[in-house]
Amino acid sequence: MKGATTIQERLKDLRVERHLKLEELEAATGISSSALGSYENDKNNNKEINHGSLLKLAKFYGVSVDYILCLTENREQANTPLTELHLSDEMVALLKSGRINNRLLCELATHKDFIKFLADIEVYVDGIASISKNPEKNPMILICSPVGMQPF
Repeated sequence: MKGATTIQERLKDLRVERHLKLEELEAATGISSSALGSYENDKNNNKEINHGSLLKLAKFYGVSVDYILCLTENREQANTPLTELHLSDEMVALLKSGRINNRLLCELATHKDFIKFLADIEVYVDGIASISKNPEKNPMILICSPVGMQPF
């Protein structure tokens, strides 16, 4: 499911992940299989999906219309208040800025080994912090420091 960038891909991914044929989706939603097929056809980038069909598909798949339209990656948590996420103002600004790849950050955070990754990062950061507090105990810092400047 990750990586769908067009409405056509998103609709096809939703159907395929449920192992449905177009005819089965037609029976479940009342939308003709020819219309459903045209909505999923990559060659129909300008194909308009009528409002009623869009709402039926969103309800059937249990996702928001914004998700189908690729306006969000959130399938289930469409309107979670920021206060519930406990994000600082700085983090919200960073996420909104486009300076980092939010999709990659989400994939990292939801990876099964993310907690191990965080522990490794913590060890690394703590190591850098202890080196910067005691540069005289780390000859590499002194060697790598530019001439005439204080050690890091």
